[in-house]
Amino acid sequence: MQLEKPRPDTGFDFDSIPQEMLRERRWVCWRAVQRDGRWTKVPVDPGDGSTASSIDPSTWSGAVDALEHAEANGLGIGFMLGDGWLGIDFDHVDQDAALGAWVVEWQARHPEVYLETSPSGTGCKAILRAQKPDWSANRRGNVELYEKARFFCVTGKAIGAGRIGGGQEAVDDVARQWLEQKAPAAASPPRSLQVSPESLQVSPSTADPSATDFAFVCELAKQGGFTPEMLVARLREKMEAEGRHQKAARADYAPRTVEAALRQVGEAEPADEPLAPVALADLLEEEPKRSPFVVHELIREAEVACLIAPPKCAKSFLVGDLAVSVATGKPWHGHWETTAGKVLLVDNELTPNELRYRMASILHAKGLDAEDVRGKLDVLSLRQSDIGAKSLLRKLEETRYSMVVFDALYRFLEKGMDENSNADMTVLMRQFSRFAARTGAAVLLVHHTTKGNQSGKDAIDAGAGAGSIARSVDTNLVLFRHEEEDVFVERFTCRTNRSPGALAIRWKYPLFEDTTVGDIDALHGAPKKRGAKPE
Repeated sequence: MQLEKPRPDTGFDFDSIPQEMLRERRWVCWRAVQRDGRWTKVPVDPGDGSTASSIDPSTWSGAVDALEHAEANGLGIGFMLGDGWLGIDFDHVDQDAALGAWVVEWQARHPEVYLETSPSGTGCKAILRAQKPDWSANRRGNVELYEKARFFCVTGKAIGAGRIGGGQEAVDDVARQWLEQKAPAAASPPRSLQVSPESLQVSPSTADPSATDFAFVCELAKQGGFTPEMLVARLREKMEAEGRHQKAARADYAPRTVEAALRQVGEAEPADEPLAPVALADLLEEEPKRSPFVVHELIREAEVACLIAPPKCAKSFLVGDLAVSVATGKPWHGHWETTAGKVLLVDNELTPNELRYRMASILHAKGLDAEDVRGKLDVLSLRQSDIGAKSLLRKLEETRYSMVVFDALYRFLEKGMDENSNADMTVLMRQFSRFAARTGAAVLLVHHTTKGNQSGKDAIDAGAGAGSIARSVDTNLVLFRHEEEDVFVERFTCRTNRSPGALAIRWKYPLFEDTTVGDIDALHGAPKKRGAKPE
């Protein structure tokens, strides 16, 4: 079968790629594969050489890792679109004279746009920060425009001197000329602040700059539609206009003021994100692949799990053992195999001294010391902090861990949230799911059971509060007290793999260990089976 195009060139000029792109952890490699008489570019995970996925950040990498894997294996490199990164593909400009001439004019109007030659040599691609207009198609003729669930092969063979610029105006130009589905609305002017320092009515006794700043942000937050980042930018614009340049440049002042204002008025919801359905045929161009396990059979990368246990049952030791086990690649309580990776343990219940004591006890019992986990396990003590989940997860999004453990869930509730409200808990659980998807980390939430006898409940119904907590996560690991002293039974519900059978574990300070019992269903508080004789 004769191929319609020559084999794509995997070569690239790494030094010509814009620094803005190189700083992102959105890189993959790619190989050319023949399918149905045409060349297809298959993304490759630089970490293990398996097929990467445009919707699974755990299969992406940093630019240097992608470079090293590509050079070692004769592959190309690619960049995953999404999170504000948009790509435009102009194909066959060597044959389509009208398109080729228009692209030249377009680049002249937007010289700051980064444009490079495609791997085939017959087209060119632009990568920039913008959004696809809602009135624009993704593809028409030889022009394609995507903002998520796609990767672009990167050659570094720049056309012109553009970097990452041009923004929305450059994208709108392309959409209007080639991809318009309906008449676009007139360009919206920048969102009006609808508030000025003079309109804040700050009393003379409090008319200091900090009070004015606080009132300014509060008014904006009440209007709605501003993200925290937008509020920080607006506040700094105000301060610059007032000549307060030095304070505006401080890294802490504006974010702290915004955080305080949002706590007072309630955080405004950001503008709705545009929906971008992906054609199943496009999605299946990539080889289907599930996320790898961090804890085998139980917890995968980029998924959320919940450990639910009765209060005061030493679950912090069980969680600490899990963190150490994943960090060192050792089995968890001697049973569940783990894949070694860096772990962050976020604890908001124990004092720093108690956390230090318990982790040292766990390491000693496992025959390890501090050097065995140096650079592999971090801890973040938040007992004295009132930070909520949204602010915390936003700060942690730039970190890279294989697993992040949050102990305990109830202390991450935002102000005004009710643990028994399905609506509130759905919002909270979405934040953790979004964090897992964006970072590729396996997320474990530590939660407590309801009060009273748990023996008659299914694993998915044992957790306290709203039912949406257990139903939102991918895996539930629930500890039930057994009638035998210091013995607990682990039960599981899993969404993306078969749920394992029940397992008995025994508490033997400072670790839990696998054990056997005569009747694993003989839970504490359960009615005696008919015919059973008292011992």
